[in-house]
Amino acid sequence: MSVRTLAPRLIAGAAALAALMGTAATASATAAPGRAALARQILATKGIAPATAHAGGRHAASTARQNLVDTAHGKGALTSRWGDRPNRRVALDARMLNGMLKLRTRYGYRIAVSEIVGGDHSSRSRHYAGLAFDINYINGRHVGSGAPHRNLMAACRKLGATEVLGPGSAGHATHVHCGWPR
Repeated sequence: MSVRTLAPRLIAGAAALAALMGTAATASATAAPGRAALARQILATKGIAPATAHAGGRHAASTARQNLVDTAHGKGALTSRWGDRPNRRVALDARMLNGMLKLRTRYGYRIAVSEIVGGDHSSRSRHYAGLAFDINYINGRHVGSGAPHRNLMAACRKLGATEVLGPGSAGHATHVHCGWPR
């Protein structure tokens, strides 16, 4: 092949590669708005009540509600100052946010989310990676006092959670923990 016939092919190939690279860059740039949009949907959905206070301390900037508000505004969610990973901004995982939303929209549960990245958890907790949330009320009943936690736990697994803990698991007598894979 001569340079004269090869050059247009090389230019076309380079243009296609540039287009693909632009698409990949665009796809990664849209990941944040995906989280933001999911957080806005959660905040607007009746039947999902993110906590506005912590059971174990005061820090309004790291409550479940504020974690969602910050995410809806394109910021990372803030961990609590007394936790094992204090005062850090964490990107909430879109799979986890989608799971939280689907517990209401697909499965019909009314839930109270007690913690996302705030609170105090074990040092390697998925909470600190933006991959987990805790639920302390299901359909108006406190977990551990007759709430349908087993069915909700099964729904979390169907939605992709691989770390699902609740009453009967150490440290989870009063809430359900739903965590997505790292």
